[in-house]
Amino acid sequence: MSEGQDWISVLPDEILHHILSFLTTKQSIQTCILSKRWIDLWKFTPVIDIQMATPYHETTPSERTFIHNTLTQHQAFKLHKFSLDFSYEALYAVANVQLQHYIEFAISRQVQILSVSIELLFEYFCYVLPNVFYSHDNVPSLEQVSLKGFLFNPNPPCDLPFASLKALCLFDCAIDDGTLKGLLSYFPVLESLTIDLCHRLLNFKASWCQSMTLKHLVVRCMDNPGFNLEIDSSTKIFRSRYYPYMQNFDTRTWLRNLAHVKKFGVNSWFSQFLAREYEVNNNGWKIFENLKVFAWFGPLGKECDLIALIDFLVHCPSLEKIEIDFRFSFSEEAGEHRPPFALERPFVENSGDGQPTVGFLDNVKKIIIHHFFGYKSEIEFIKHLMQKAV
Repeated sequence: MSEGQDWISVLPDEILHHILSFLTTKQSIQTCILSKRWIDLWKFTPVIDIQMATPYHETTPSERTFIHNTLTQHQAFKLHKFSLDFSYEALYAVANVQLQHYIEFAISRQVQILSVSIELLFEYFCYVLPNVFYSHDNVPSLEQVSLKGFLFNPNPPCDLPFASLKALCLFDCAIDDGTLKGLLSYFPVLESLTIDLCHRLLNFKASWCQSMTLKHLVVRCMDNPGFNLEIDSSTKIFRSRYYPYMQNFDTRTWLRNLAHVKKFGVNSWFSQFLAREYEVNNNGWKIFENLKVFAWFGPLGKECDLIALIDFLVHCPSLEKIEIDFRFSFSEEAGEHRPPFALERPFVENSGDGQPTVGFLDNVKKIIIHHFFGYKSEIEFIKHLMQKAV
């Protein structure tokens, strides 16, 4: 092959399709200018990834035309992934017709990973999930589904079980207790379930998941007053963001039901709870004997919270990995708009000589720190961890 030969273009179509699958669809289409060989390659790529969402900006007519033309020209018989992220104006009837077309297209191509996200322009305004999602003959091909901004009708018309669905993520969706319970009965091999900021949901029981293979359950940002969460011993992995103002939430019972978990992710409410337990009930929560991975998100405000958290960790005999993220929120990035130390978050030190109880992190092999800002609370936390882990 000569020195100036185009090495990439001589590769088989299957390899080039695989390479293009790592690009967004818009980028993939742009490769058609490279040579005649590339003009139609994007049409057979097994991944469609269209990103049109801009905060507080509706999808324009030209962008909707782009979506329509892309789906019309795409010729792959099967899709590995279909991802669509876009905004929409409040043309309710028109929007639902087009959404039905998009989802029907993806499922008709026996898609394995389906992700449709609508950046809503109005709070609590959701679009109805088309019935074709439930009833198409090719539904069994789905393995992962992520939906944002949809309204689930009661009594969904499921004709067939989702025989291959292993992961389901619902974000900012409107779904009630009965609808979710009924829907989960159609997922016999579900392994991962994420419920994030779902309106109308007042209760959730892990027992609704009839799949015996469920390993990962995330319930996050449930701001409905009185939300009730019940976890049974079949759940192997659990992560949650907890809001203390939920009056009916029994934290002690909830933690006892999670004593068997192997991975546990929490934020600042957990250290505050532990500190209160030490002060009021002298309870160290020494029941997480199977815990192997502990993840922490958020700042620490008081030394007593830090000490209580360290004491909790040293009484997890199987703990192997600790992962810490010091961001106050997901939008706060290290190194960007870092607050000056003069504006450091307050860290209230103990008035006495309180120290973590005797014990060591004997089996910890890895401690990972994300977004370290250099605050005193962060330094103290890391110092105590290293003292116990060495």
